[in-house]
Parts: sequence; structure tokens; C-alpha cells
Amino acid sequence: MDDPRHFLSKLHSKVVTRERLSLEDGLDLFRSPDVVKIGDLAQSVRRRLHGNTVYYSVNFHLNHTNVCDTRCYFCAFSRDAGDPGAYTLTVDEIETRVREALARWDINEVHIVGGHNPALRLDYYTEMIRRLRQIKKERAGTGEGKNVPLFIKAFSATEINGIAKREGLGIREVLEILKQAGLDSMPGGGAEIFSPEVRRKICPRKMSGEEWIAAHRTAHELGIPTNATMLYGHLENDHDCVEHMLKIRALQDETGGFQAFIPLPYCQPRSKSGPAALPRSVPGETSGYLDLKVLSIARLMLDNVPHVRVHGAATGLKLAQASLSFGVDDIGGTNLDEKIMRESGGANGEKGLSPADLVRYIESAGYTPCLTDSSYAGLQV
Repeated sequence: MDDPRHFLSKLHSKVVTRERLSLEDGLDLFRSPDVVKIGDLAQSVRRRLHGNTVYYSVNFHLNHTNVCDTRCYFCAFSRDAGDPGAYTLTVDEIETRVREALARWDINEVHIVGGHNPALRLDYYTEMIRRLRQIKKERAGTGEGKNVPLFIKAFSATEINGIAKREGLGIREVLEILKQAGLDSMPGGGAEIFSPEVRRKICPRKMSGEEWIAAHRTAHELGIPTNATMLYGHLENDHDCVEHMLKIRALQDETGGFQAFIPLPYCQPRSKSGPAALPRSVPGETSGYLDLKVLSIARLMLDNVPHVRVHGAATGLKLAQASLSFGVDDIGGTNLDEKIMRESGGANGEKGLSPADLVRYIESAGYTPCLTDSSYAGLQV
């Protein structure tokens, strides 16, 4: 990298003229120690796109099973079938939990992700979505959901891949069936880091990065919007992170189907229930400095992805609040009943946050809160 002052001045000119940043620009950003100036550049993009608005949702996490045959090395949530603590919810139990969440918290989104359970067939997933779609219709019919509909975001690309293999179907066929059942969108999980070398070390049984990209391309072609994630702070390097973002950007150029990018910091699992552990040389948690830098760089590199979201369940709400001045426009959701990040050492745990918490943190940082869901449609201030 050239002199940092010269580099940042050059980068500022690119940002002002909306010139697309290159791989080398991304690497220079990671090498630069000036996270404040990088954040200022990201914030200029964020304000151009979203003004003073910060989005949030009242979302309920439904982790329907922790039985998983992938057993990634960074995950403390997964279990083998028959292990102590292994569980799989019935569709009736899922419906009950969602109805209780609506009654208690007036949620506007259900976020569904779980383990890759080899015992679950496609009809389990379609029935789950149909039940939730019926709740959604009832909510709209009573007027309770007139302004705040129930959005159904479910099943990572890696889960879809597992279902397709078990059924002997293609990913397109599975997605078509789930969309017909009532699926609104897909989360961005399972992306981890696209580098094949790193992926072999942290999640060797999971679908490849190229397969993840292909699954999301298919979803977008079917009119199913999705999010994208990136797991950082483990064995990856700066080049891996920039390449990951560029692959997301390239697919977005092609399809326009990504709604948000959510970087996920690696958290050292609190339990030893995972199949293995990453090497001891991997830090137990990322630094706030790195978290803010990654979020800022994401906003600068991903010029065609509308939203950059911070996952407060991993970073903690105070850092999530600070990130609103580093290019982030979406503070995420209440993450009610979230289990995966809690068991992986996340900051906020299973209880989640209240909508009042999110509004207070947004307003005290000087921004205007806007209630939404992962569609970013029908926004409410």
C-alpha cells in the first residue's frame, strides 16, 4: 500500500465519483490502520443511500432442530442424533411457538434456521411454511397485521442443499415447492468464507462456496430475495474476505437479489459440544476494531447491495450502535429466542432484545428508527 494518507485521499475521490473499488482497494482498506477515516468514507455512502434512517425488525428466531450431519468446527449448536440435548421440534410445536411469539411480542418476522437433520424430509418443511402462512393470513384478516405483516424468512442454502439431496431433487425444484408453500425469503447463512482452502478446515462437510452462490442465484431467478453473510475472525486472511465480498457483488450485478449483507464475527464456543475446535491460535473473539473495519469495508465494496446489517447477537448492542456511524444502516432485529449464536458465545444470548431497546439505541446515536422486515417494504417510522 502507498502512503496511507495518499491512499485514503485517492479512495475518497473514488467514493465521491462512485467509481467501483477494486480487489487491491479492498486489500489496502484492510491494511490501513485508520478505521475512523475508513468509517467516515463508509458513512458517506450509507447517508447517500439511506439518509438518517436506521432499520430494525421485531424478529423471532426459530431453530427447529440442532441435529446436524455437517458438524462444522466453529459451531457449538449442532448435535449428532441421539446426543444429550439433541432435539427436533414437531410442526405443531413450531406453530405453537410462533403463535406465542405473536401474542407476547407482536413480532413481524420469523427467522428459521436449523441443523442439517438427515431425518427430516421435504414435507416437514413445506408443512411448517404452510402453517406459518396460515398464521400470516389470519393476522392480516383480523387487522392485527394490517401495517405489520408477518414475514417468513427461512432455511439457509446449505439446508436447502441437504433437503434436495435427501429427496433426489434439484435445488430449483425444492425452492419452487417452498415458495409455493409460502416462503418469503432466505437468510444468508452457510456462506461462512468462500475460500476453498479455509472452508476445508472449518466446514469440510458443507456445500462449497461456489455451490452456495449457485443456490442463491437460483433463488433470485425464482423471485426469492436473500441475504448474504461472511464469517470472519478465524482462519481467513484479508484476501479471503475481499474475494468473498467481490463474489457477492458479482452475483448481485447478475441478479439483484441480495437485500442485505451481514458480516458475522467468529465467537469462541462457550461449550465443548461441537465436533472439534478451531486451532488455539484462533482468537476467542474478534476485536471491536476489526468488527467496525469489516462493516465499513463491506459498505464500500458492496456498492450494489442495498443494506449492510450488523448482527447484534454476535457483536453486542453497544458495538452495534457504534457501527451505525461506520456505514451500517440496519441494526438487525430483536433476535428473540435465538440459540445458535448464544451457544457459540454470542453477546446477547437467547432472550434477545426488546423493540424499545433497539429504538432507544438508534435514537440515542442520533438516527431515525424505521421498523421493517427483511423485504424492506412497507416501512414504518
